[in-house]
Amino acid sequence: MNTDLYGHSLRKFYNRFGMENEGPSNSINVSSLLPSIDFSDEIKLIDKICNDQTVFGKFKECRMLINDVADSLQDESFMNEINNTIIDVKNDDYEHLTNGIFWQYLASVLDPKVSEKLDINIPFNPLPSIHQELLKTQGSLIFRLYIGLVYMKEGPIINILKRSQRNKNPISQKVYKLMKCDYVRHIRNALSHSTFKSTSFGIYFKDEDKGILKCEIVASPKFLDSLTTWIMLINYQCSNAIDPKNIKHKD
Repeated sequence: MNTDLYGHSLRKFYNRFGMENEGPSNSINVSSLLPSIDFSDEIKLIDKICNDQTVFGKFKECRMLINDVADSLQDESFMNEINNTIIDVKNDDYEHLTNGIFWQYLASVLDPKVSEKLDINIPFNPLPSIHQELLKTQGSLIFRLYIGLVYMKEGPIINILKRSQRNKNPISQKVYKLMKCDYVRHIRNALSHSTFKSTSFGIYFKDEDKGILKCEIVASPKFLDSLTTWIMLINYQCSNAIDPKNIKHKD
């Protein structure tokens, strides 16, 4: 009987850090399926992440906040909260917000599930097609994350949320906690410092400061897709709540 070392590690990783139905099923022997490929270094990495209880705790908090936010954005309640909070917005801030949302949509088109329907092809012969598909999926996620967590962070979104959650608005408090939670912060720092890389099973983020390691994360594609989707919807609802009459234009 062959021992499926790869499959055991992957199932443990996706069960802890993935989404429903993500990763290989129990009926698949991953080690036998891919006998000529050496995944040992990447398997050691995800084993290390799986055994890090601090990282798992931060991930659980982030996942819980995403679920809370998802349940709270089903109607116009969040838009009403922030609409009653916004006094005025500078034209530059409004453009920053709307440009970022548009760029997030553009980055979504890179995902193979979308690009295939639109018949978009990116010819790059040095990379095998299977590797290109992996990088398209992860590249789309990285671009969406960068726009949502790095570019948008310094714009009007965080100021709107700060003001709204200080007014004890319950949904705004949940959204603000999600945007500021440790797991998201570590991903944002890694994106800002370019200390991330593609792996076969997810994106590896390393948050370090002056050579001191703060946190290591391997985030699964489906979880990152969920995170980026809800962040984009938060940004979109904030933009829709801004009354054009309250936008301050340059003199």
